[in-house]
Amino acid sequence: MGIFDWLKKNVTATSKVAEPANKLEAVLMKAATEPAYRPEFYNLLLSEELVVITKKNDMTQGNHTLEQDTTISIATLNDGKIPVFTSTDRIFDKGVVKETVPFVAMKGEDLFKMIAGATFILNPYSDHGKELLPAEITNLLNGTVLQPEHQHVTIEKETQVLIGQPEKYPHKMVESLKILFATKPAVKAAYLGWIHDPTSGIAPHCIIGLDIEGADPSINNEAGFLAQSHLGPGEIVDIIRVTNEPGISSYFLSTSPFYKK
Repeated sequence: MGIFDWLKKNVTATSKVAEPANKLEAVLMKAATEPAYRPEFYNLLLSEELVVITKKNDMTQGNHTLEQDTTISIATLNDGKIPVFTSTDRIFDKGVVKETVPFVAMKGEDLFKMIAGATFILNPYSDHGKELLPAEITNLLNGTVLQPEHQHVTIEKETQVLIGQPEKYPHKMVESLKILFATKPAVKAAYLGWIHDPTSGIAPHCIIGLDIEGADPSINNEAGFLAQSHLGPGEIVDIIRVTNEPGISSYFLSTSPFYKK
């Protein structure tokens, strides 16, 4: 599996999918098929409690504060990956684990910092899960997980470009962006275009114009991450801010936004 692969196991019409036990599980189920929920999933993965199975220990059941240098033996799968669960309910999905097992629950951020360099399998016995690779966890902890291919470009001189509408409208990408922008009060409107700079050597590609109140770089990052998840290998998307200045913004303002608050 790749660094941003998601798992949704085949569920037949007669299968009964477990009800989510908490918000993290509910968002995970949505994120498995709709990329618009993946930024929220990553945020919750750090802030919410995760559960790992441990080997037998002398701790009594209940809440404990782990002292410095405390040793916990965490159970692993046969391939060395660590199963991690969004709730204790998910440990027993599909009846793979049949007996009561000792476990430890802690905030995701603390768990990933404590076990650096490991590969985790989130909810391995459930219909919805995800492999979490070491590089992905590193990016999650340092805040760059939503910008794997993201870079800022400043146009320093007047440039002639061709701009219009894409011949093949990216419906899935646009629908995902609508879901995301609906959760961002600062986004007043969003526009779609198709741009080509003949002198750049870059193939024609989508460009998204955002009319945003204030300055929040996370919106650009999340929109870029989301748009990229709908593109094929080598395809790119540009994101610019729509202003009242002449140029590309003028083109966008002459069209209808695909999203409006």
